[in-house]
Amino acid sequence: MIILAENLEVPDPEVEGEAAPSPPPPPPPAPVLCTRSSVPCRDGLECVSRGYLCDGKQDCGDGSDEENCSRFCNRPGVFQCLDGNKCIEEKYHCDGAQQCLDGSDELGCWKPVEDCSLRCDNKTRCIPKSWLCDGHPDCSDGKDEQGCTAMNTELEDIGSLLLEIFRDCDPKELRCGSRQWPCASGEQCVPEPWRCDGQRDCGDGSDETGCKRRAQRQAASEGRGCGGTRLSGQMPRPEIHPSAGMEASGLQAREPCGPPEECGSSEFQCQPSACLDLSLVCDGKPDCADGADEGGQCSSSACRQGQCFHACYPSPHGPVCACERGFELKSSGQICEDVDECRRLGGHPCSQTCVNTKGSYTCACHPGYSLEPDGHTCKATGTEPVLLVAIQFKLLLYGMRSFKEDILATTDKNLIIFSIDYDLVDQKVFWTDLGAQSIQWISMDMKKKGTMVKGIKADCIAVDWIGRNLYWTDGTAGQILAIQLTAIWKGKSEYTVVLDNDLNQPRSLALDPLNGLMYWSEIGGEPQIEQAGMDGSSRKLLLSQGLGWPTSIVLDQLSWKIFWSDDKFHCIGSANLDGTGISMLQLTQIKSPFSVAVFEDEVFWSEMKTRTVQRMKKMTGKNRAVLIKRLEQPYGLKVMHEVLQPRSSNPCLDTGCSHLCLLSPQSKGSCRCPAGLLLADDGVNCVPLKESAFLFLGLPTVIMQIYLKNLDASRGQATLPGHRILPFTNVNQLASMDYVVQEKVLYLAEWNTGDIWLLRLKDSGKLSWRKIISVAGTVTDLAVDWLSGNIYWIGSENAHINIASPRGQYSTVLLSGSLYHPTSVVLHPPTAVMCFVDLGPQDDGRHGSSIECASMDGSRRKVLWRKPQVPVGLSFSDAETRLYWADPGRGLIESIQQDGSRYRVDRRGIQGLNLFTYGQGMMFWTTVDDAQITKVWYSKAELSENRWFQVDQKIVDLKVYSKLSQQGSNHCSKDNGGCSHICLPKPEGQTCKCPSGYYLDDIKKCLEAIRCSAPSQSCKDGQKCISATQVCDGHADCLDGSDEMDCTYPDTTHSTPTPKTSESGKRPTPKVVQLLQGARSTKTRSPGPEGMNYPVRKMLTPPIPALESEAPETKEGGQPKDSHREKLLLCSSDFCNGRGICTMQGELRKCNCLMGYGGDFCEAAAHGPAPGHIALSLTIALLVVLVILGAFVYFRREHKLKRNSAASSRNLTCHKENDQEEENLMNSETFVNEAYDEQELLTSLQTD
Repeated sequence: MIILAENLEVPDPEVEGEAAPSPPPPPPPAPVLCTRSSVPCRDGLECVSRGYLCDGKQDCGDGSDEENCSRFCNRPGVFQCLDGNKCIEEKYHCDGAQQCLDGSDELGCWKPVEDCSLRCDNKTRCIPKSWLCDGHPDCSDGKDEQGCTAMNTELEDIGSLLLEIFRDCDPKELRCGSRQWPCASGEQCVPEPWRCDGQRDCGDGSDETGCKRRAQRQAASEGRGCGGTRLSGQMPRPEIHPSAGMEASGLQAREPCGPPEECGSSEFQCQPSACLDLSLVCDGKPDCADGADEGGQCSSSACRQGQCFHACYPSPHGPVCACERGFELKSSGQICEDVDECRRLGGHPCSQTCVNTKGSYTCACHPGYSLEPDGHTCKATGTEPVLLVAIQFKLLLYGMRSFKEDILATTDKNLIIFSIDYDLVDQKVFWTDLGAQSIQWISMDMKKKGTMVKGIKADCIAVDWIGRNLYWTDGTAGQILAIQLTAIWKGKSEYTVVLDNDLNQPRSLALDPLNGLMYWSEIGGEPQIEQAGMDGSSRKLLLSQGLGWPTSIVLDQLSWKIFWSDDKFHCIGSANLDGTGISMLQLTQIKSPFSVAVFEDEVFWSEMKTRTVQRMKKMTGKNRAVLIKRLEQPYGLKVMHEVLQPRSSNPCLDTGCSHLCLLSPQSKGSCRCPAGLLLADDGVNCVPLKESAFLFLGLPTVIMQIYLKNLDASRGQATLPGHRILPFTNVNQLASMDYVVQEKVLYLAEWNTGDIWLLRLKDSGKLSWRKIISVAGTVTDLAVDWLSGNIYWIGSENAHINIASPRGQYSTVLLSGSLYHPTSVVLHPPTAVMCFVDLGPQDDGRHGSSIECASMDGSRRKVLWRKPQVPVGLSFSDAETRLYWADPGRGLIESIQQDGSRYRVDRRGIQGLNLFTYGQGMMFWTTVDDAQITKVWYSKAELSENRWFQVDQKIVDLKVYSKLSQQGSNHCSKDNGGCSHICLPKPEGQTCKCPSGYYLDDIKKCLEAIRCSAPSQSCKDGQKCISATQVCDGHADCLDGSDEMDCTYPDTTHSTPTPKTSESGKRPTPKVVQLLQGARSTKTRSPGPEGMNYPVRKMLTPPIPALESEAPETKEGGQPKDSHREKLLLCSSDFCNGRGICTMQGELRKCNCLMGYGGDFCEAAAHGPAPGHIALSLTIALLVVLVILGAFVYFRREHKLKRNSAASSRNLTCHKENDQEEENLMNSETFVNEAYDEQELLTSLQTD
């Protein structure tokens, strides 16, 4: 039904007052029809919802919905905002969401909540629900304790206490020692500080008899409890220290119980033992018994202005100065200095943090605590703290504010819950059961329970709520162990041993995860308390004196103390966390304390003999009370509250540990492994023993495998550690070895046969032999690329580094230029780096060995170090950034960075040094003494301690391996890098090589070379046959120009073909070439079928001028008689990757690439067709350069002939200087090596 607006009058403002004369208005429009839930606007043009009336926003076009709102809002069920512009329904008032623009609907809307259940002290203080009716008034007016039922707790009188001197904990001195006061009943002793302190500590109250109450007096906390008379009065002056708080005036006598006490700096000393307030001195009325406070200079002792720092008063002895409260007089008697109440001996003015101020101090609380109205006490906020107690076979929850008890769990009555702890994150309670030898848990909602581990003996458990682990002590085994909090027993334990060295019956354990520390007590032998990182590191002794039988320990981080219960001395002890400030609390009711806990200002303990749980003030021992008393025996106890397990970031989340991660003192995570697994060399993953790192010792006829873990087990013993023997059946005598861990394949080189064998170690224990390579001579060293499977080796017949594809199908020479006597090669496949040792020319006594590195395809070759004599055992560090080796001639172990920097001597003075290797952060080397006794030495690289064991046989090789150290990839590890035959990795890619009898058709594919009948021979690309007369005739006959590569021409210093205009006029004959090359022939061929020859290598060495001294030249061809190979920088086709012609431009090598290739070393394939005119232009430019170079060489030779006569004497001098320089370098612990590249090398040598 549609009706007109009703029950609402919209006033017409025009009606007010008389209308001005105007023409009659037009007739009003027809009224709009509105629904029952809406009203029309005054202009009748629209309707608005009733809910929009007086909502502070104009909805009608004429604004009439916001007029006359006072009458509209003044109705039941409507709240009007204070600004008067809006009203809302009452249900939106104090709903937590602001509706009024001025927010007045949410003002004064306090409602009781868990953290603020009561407001008191004029609404300035919030009291949590857990604080209500807890027996301790938290409001100044005590409102929080009004209307409460009586506390159902049993309080007992305070007994005997012995404080702060641990030897006083000896039961022999319990009968009122020198620091105690006997109660009148003769049945009780109280500490001296408790006498006359305003509190009845004796059962008969005799400790307060005859005393004047002096509350809040600092002297009371210093032990001056009796023995004097005191007079006080009201003074119209600043409050005087230390008499603040004194009550009635007059002289009050009491029985002396000791020597006369000394009065404060602002008091007058009466005789024999009374103190008088200075306001009562010289007042005309004798207050001291002998009248000493009057007379004398009272009438004449007027105070001068500025005489005293604070206040001045007359006295019989003259004017005296007094200080305000919080100050005391210095020795001068005039100046007042501030008193540091926070550090005053014996004072504990604040629960937690004390901040000294001028004349006073303030107390502060840690997060999660609130300061009580007394300004001194800190009380935990949040949920109610709960005391978790193990009472024989039950888990009891005791509310520390409400005093309510509840049973969390009940186990088998034949079992005993010995130790307990909890985790608030997962809401679990853990306990250990001695009978079942297990650690179990139950959820706090009692819906779930489970077992973490079985078959263990746990004396004490402790939860690491940050690192998410649970620790326990095993006193029988002398161990501290740990397991993940989420562990579930599945028939196999997953725990790790944290500490097991020199632990003498560890008993109790406490953790500090915020700092990564753990503390434990030992009760075997000499009792002590120790500290270490939670990963077992940084162990140190904390306490070893004054301990009897420390059954339990607990940390109180707020006071930076450790507390312990002592069952032998019947006391509760405490000390600072640095081992200082030892203090003992002993009550007669402390008979046999078992477990201890600390919360706020109180200490709690379970008492074995009385079967109770009690508490007292942790610093004074006062306010002792019995909380729980049962027929069953209480054991472990913990206080449960969120402030005791504060949240923090977990460092273990970033470690990636495969199994356990333990916190360390450096706020880092340390990976650990369960029993039966070992931590791999990556420090993250755990592997079985058989997959852990091991040492291979190569003996002549067997290989000995020693796991590095066994070295730790046999530490301190010279006997051979536990090992395995791998015998040989097909190898007569071992020369060298290498091992691929992932495939369990062993590569062995046999002495005097040149054979390389592949030995596969099958899981069944059987050995599978296969000969894969057979060469002339002996393989002196080999290394396997465990990613691609390629085999690198050095033979005794040729100065080459050779390469073979996996399983030895294809082989070729990798490096031969400028190699003289290579002896060792080592690989790092992930970075495609190869390093090797070259002993240098044997006939040159002045130049020793060198260590060089290159990419694994032979490119980027550089000299790393030139100083060693005979390096052995070349090895990469675990981080692949450093190279290690040993020098037997000098008894040194040395290392250097891969860039040639930071050379250092790691070990020196090693007698009989023979072999060396590095792996897993450890160095291994062998020595042979005069009696031919072989020892294997090992040591951590960063430590100076060396250990050894003896081996009764000769060792020919040793290396370290692990599964995780042989991981990664390179560009040849997958699908052979796309190469058809041999793939050689390099840092930025791969190089495809072809074996003998094949040529590279493109950058990855090898084709079989054409067969040439004698005497013709094939070009290097295998695509054409040429005659012998066409080789090095100055004209490129092969398509790849290989017939003119590596050629030597008369009177030239480069290998570019030139016109036949030299003095000889002839190309060098093969015999001359052979003479020039020494052991390297012009073209080494591998005989093929039917008498045909395949080109293998063409090595004509270009003559380079002597780099260090001039050598006599030959009459024919200008060749030096003695071409020292170390002085020659070969310009061969290998320099240009076999894709161009190498030329010498000055002293530098340059590549003239063939068509289709480019780059500095012809390493890149050109894209698109190469125009012919470009090749022609390059040829013309090359001829011009050759003419210029020829002229330059001619004049240079003339200059050298003039210097030749003086060269020998100068060289002798240089030789001596160089020897002296080398000696000086070797005496240096650290030497920064020069960057050796070919340009700098040439420059430095030419200038000698």
